[in-house]
Amino acid sequence: MDTNAYYGPYSAVNATTNVGPKPNVSLSVQPEGCTILSKQFGIANYSGDLPCTPPGATPSDAKPACVNITGKVFLITGASTGIGRASANRLAAAGAIVVGTSRFPWRYLQPPNWQLWQLDQTKDDSVKALADRVAATYGHVDFLFLNAGRQFIGDMPNSDLRQMMLTVDTNFWGALRVFQAFVPLMPSAGYARILQTSSVESQQSSPGYLPYAVSKWALMAMQEQWYSTHAAENVSTNIDYISIMPAAVNTSLGYTAIYGCPELFSKVKNDVIDGYYKKALDSHNVGEAVYRIAIDPKPKLRQFIMRDQDFGAQIPLICRRYTLPLEEMYAPNVPGAPSIAAWLSTEATAHSHYNCSAHCGGKQYCGAAAPYGSIYGTDSIGAY
Repeated sequence: MDTNAYYGPYSAVNATTNVGPKPNVSLSVQPEGCTILSKQFGIANYSGDLPCTPPGATPSDAKPACVNITGKVFLITGASTGIGRASANRLAAAGAIVVGTSRFPWRYLQPPNWQLWQLDQTKDDSVKALADRVAATYGHVDFLFLNAGRQFIGDMPNSDLRQMMLTVDTNFWGALRVFQAFVPLMPSAGYARILQTSSVESQQSSPGYLPYAVSKWALMAMQEQWYSTHAAENVSTNIDYISIMPAAVNTSLGYTAIYGCPELFSKVKNDVIDGYYKKALDSHNVGEAVYRIAIDPKPKLRQFIMRDQDFGAQIPLICRRYTLPLEEMYAPNVPGAPSIAAWLSTEATAHSHYNCSAHCGGKQYCGAAAPYGSIYGTDSIGAY
């Protein structure tokens, strides 16, 4: 299907913005003894009340005035589709100056109220060219959204190392390249924010997702390094560094992932695509959540975002990381964990289909030719 037909016009903003019931999520989803939603993490809401008081209303200590983002410069990587595009639409509609990036911007219609510029964040010269262009055009960046990414799914023992390396290069090293190029363009006082798209995979490691999980864990370390460095040097910073950790989102990432066993993917692709279409969060909702983070005067630094009905399975599993030894984290027979067992069963069943060793006689990546085989991605990574 045509990208514009699927995602809607660039100027589209979710019609239910700021309207709807409060999220049906409470602290009761945390097992006894777990306090991650009370202390370490927050929930990135995309419906119900705003986290702050909008213009025209009287702010309070409990609900201070929203940040006015009109005229502020936002840079969003990976904005041709999905989360990046939905966020750009929403922020531009709120009056922000938005520059989104794409490896191939010429493939997409130019949006009417924000810019879509070229960036391949696996290439140093491309990152530098974008930074120079933004500096020459706007002089600074108020909000840096590290969102671009890719996905590779395959079993750990047999998957193509170059595919795995390219995933990490895009999702982590690429984000770090952009970070290094644009932090010098951010204000040294007043409003300034870095937001990155991590994942619930930064708190777990689902079967078949190793390189994706590695890259998302690394992004969380990057955020933590920002704060540990300033603390070690006893230096304050005006730049808030925030991570969102989505569960499944219905974006092109789920449809264009490189699969370690394409022969088997042909057998299960309808189930995979159907799962993303029916069970994943809509990207417009994530765009609304990003807007709310942007206007929140004091956002939580780490925020989960997923469908309300998914918290009941995801949060207990993540709580295990902080309350149980590793060998019990994924064990289905631990008391009080039927939903976790069901989730693991679903994940393991789905991704066992991509085990080349089990289904292809041990032949790496099932002997597939490009783009699934050994040569894909070598322009960025090189031979190993």
